[in-house]
Amino acid sequence: MSDTTDTIEAPGPIFEAILTPHRSMSRRGMFIVFGVMAAGSMLVNGLMYYLGALPVIGFDVVDLLLAIMLYAMNMRGGRASEVILLTEDGLTITRTSPRGRRNQIAMAPGWLRVQLEETAGSNPVLSIVNREAKHIVGTDLGGAERRDLAEALKAAFARLRSPRFDNPQTRN
Repeated sequence: MSDTTDTIEAPGPIFEAILTPHRSMSRRGMFIVFGVMAAGSMLVNGLMYYLGALPVIGFDVVDLLLAIMLYAMNMRGGRASEVILLTEDGLTITRTSPRGRRNQIAMAPGWLRVQLEETAGSNPVLSIVNREAKHIVGTDLGGAERRDLAEALKAAFARLRSPRFDNPQTRN
């Protein structure tokens, strides 16, 4: 005898956005740049050694190490992400730091709205607001990308508030 149970599938997301900082260079490209910097540094250091300017070599090595360290910190920052997920149950904002720490914010769907604050001379500030709190999103995006995200979120909130029902009996 077989036991059958009916399962109700959870509806899919109404809106999902995965936001990551833009990095124009891959990891391989980063190592190529490091190699070119090191080769140039060795060339300059060889010339300085030949000319007898030994203190310059120390400064050049420190300069090279500092440049590599700062560039590596910049590339590590590219591992951060922000996921905005809207379902019928609510909105979830999950932020992941470059070190992998996660912070999750859940908001009830009833009072959600998008707020885009434009200030002359700077990028707009995009916030998702409800009765309890205001959460800034898309901090790694440029101005045009924040405006696009704001429009997409407004459209998603409108779809959440006015769902379309598909009734087979009313089809032509």
